[in-house]
Amino acid sequence: MKTDTKQYITPNDKLKNDIEALGYRQLLLDDEALFDKYYSMLDGHYSSNLCFLNLYCWEDTLPTYFKEYEGFLVDICYDFMSGEIFVYPFMGKYTNEGIAKVFEMVRSDMEYLGVPYIIRDVSSWMRPYYEATGAEIEVIDLRQEMDYIFTPESFWAGMNTQDDRYRYKYFKRKNNYETVEITPDMVDEVTELMERVWCVKMGDCEECAYGCLKDVVVKLVKAFDKLNIQGILVRVDGVAQGISIVSEKYKMGVYQYKNAENKIKGINEYLLRECFERYMSGAEIINYTEDLGHENLRRYKEHMAPEFSLYSKLFLKVK
Repeated sequence: MKTDTKQYITPNDKLKNDIEALGYRQLLLDDEALFDKYYSMLDGHYSSNLCFLNLYCWEDTLPTYFKEYEGFLVDICYDFMSGEIFVYPFMGKYTNEGIAKVFEMVRSDMEYLGVPYIIRDVSSWMRPYYEATGAEIEVIDLRQEMDYIFTPESFWAGMNTQDDRYRYKYFKRKNNYETVEITPDMVDEVTELMERVWCVKMGDCEECAYGCLKDVVVKLVKAFDKLNIQGILVRVDGVAQGISIVSEKYKMGVYQYKNAENKIKGINEYLLRECFERYMSGAEIINYTEDLGHENLRRYKEHMAPEFSLYSKLFLKVK
């Protein structure tokens, strides 16, 4: 039987009240359009962790609070695992003057809350703006936190290697399969799939470091008609055997989640290619997210395509 013995540190009423007193409110599903407005002002790509659907679907263990200030959207997050609060990069049109104003406002907010001033998931192109504030900043660049970035051409070449192409064709040739786009009424089907291909494989809830991945994926499916995301579910002989969820915004295609019954040869290659062909036509880069330091996952992502780059998501500790 699966058990979850992790101890979460939930925010107390005083902390919640203090956050709200500063003008922040907790992110809701209906806030996607507001977030998109500020994302669209950015001059470069941002971390996969900052995608709205990530902020929304992980809110049970990483709730996000936000407010608008001087033409920017400011997000802070409470980490249920550590009990710590951190700040996400400011969203808006970056200028030295604009960032300096928001930076000092957030510094005051962190002092009011009595917590360290830490900004996580900062893209490299954003770094000079924060350093231009004149603050003393420690920059941390963790290898396991870096997003894997591919050009569409390289990603396609990777899917067309002899072995991957063979497995993809083998799946199509040997299986009685059906591919359907995900809709909210598939919740029960996706829940059963997740329990079978993920929960049983992991064996114990302790393996899921931040909350329940099954609950996260099911939550996304329930909101699929309200979020700007895409995805497919693949049935083999009438039974759900694979799922892939992606997004494509501002010319960045992100593979948010993919899992399948690995005993079915070629199903992962099929999920990968099918989502690329259906949903990534407008992407200038493909973001395959981080490896979190897991060696098997690292080897897999490093060998997905002939070329890739690592996209830093910096941690800034303001002293």
